[in-house]
Amino acid sequence: MMNELHLHIDGSIRKSTLQEWCPDLHVHSFGFKRGMTLQECLSCFATTVTALNSPERMERVVREICEDQKSVGVHRTELRFAPHIHGVDTLEMVDAATRGLDKDTNLILCGLYGENPKTFESLVEIAKNNKRVVGIDIAGGPKKTDKYGLHHYVDAYQEAKRFGIGRTAHVGEGRPASEIVDAILTLDLQRLGHACSLLESERAMSLVKERAIIIEACPTSNLDTGIYKTPSQHPIKRWIEKGVRVSICADNSMMSGTNTIAELWSTRFFSDLRDEHVKWIKESSRLGLFWRKDYEDDDPTIVPVVC
Repeated sequence: MMNELHLHIDGSIRKSTLQEWCPDLHVHSFGFKRGMTLQECLSCFATTVTALNSPERMERVVREICEDQKSVGVHRTELRFAPHIHGVDTLEMVDAATRGLDKDTNLILCGLYGENPKTFESLVEIAKNNKRVVGIDIAGGPKKTDKYGLHHYVDAYQEAKRFGIGRTAHVGEGRPASEIVDAILTLDLQRLGHACSLLESERAMSLVKERAIIIEACPTSNLDTGIYKTPSQHPIKRWIEKGVRVSICADNSMMSGTNTIAELWSTRFFSDLRDEHVKWIKESSRLGLFWRKDYEDDDPTIVPVVC
């Protein structure tokens, strides 16, 4: 069975729903295009974040994504979003997203690179009181003008660890492997989003393997942002053969025109993966699921990521 560890709500709205809310938008040509920069891709979210401007819309979109995930054969999904950027009370948006969940889907709350540490701390406080929030994340990308960096988020991440809340971050997404090392050591991460530059650093590789950190690989997304020129350039096969735990993720199903299962089989073809590689990916997707001790899970086969 395949699980989805890295899927953004605001990048995975159904096109029919987005068209309903944005009638003047050419939804069939909207989204990421090959060769865009990361910042150009991120700019697309202005449209979807603006459209998700009420608790009712958030609940609907989450419900629809859950339905879409089941329809393509995904077992469990962790949806992520930044609840504080929609112009609506943060807690109301988290509660709305929670109402939209099915029994096999949970939430990860995202702060954004450069944001005030208090934002991350408030997200952890919300997570502490909502058993369906299983993790926190740093999304977007750092800018030279940022006042705050990774080390400013230590308190929030340590509080998350104390309460069994999973810890991931977008790192090495077209940026040096030193960022991966810093993030692991500073934030005590259990998973890494993208981590494209992992092979550039023996120290990063050692940390990932020693700590059994799981990579949330997003190959199509990485093509869209120009990190790789062709699908076969993605290093997932080399990661697996070096013993790195890695799962395949869609990242933004609408923006990239993909889904979790399509991503798995596309990567199998372009990266020349064998059955044992696919088995490793599926097992990694199971092992990587965040798990809250106060969340009653009906599947005894889930092995939680150690907090």
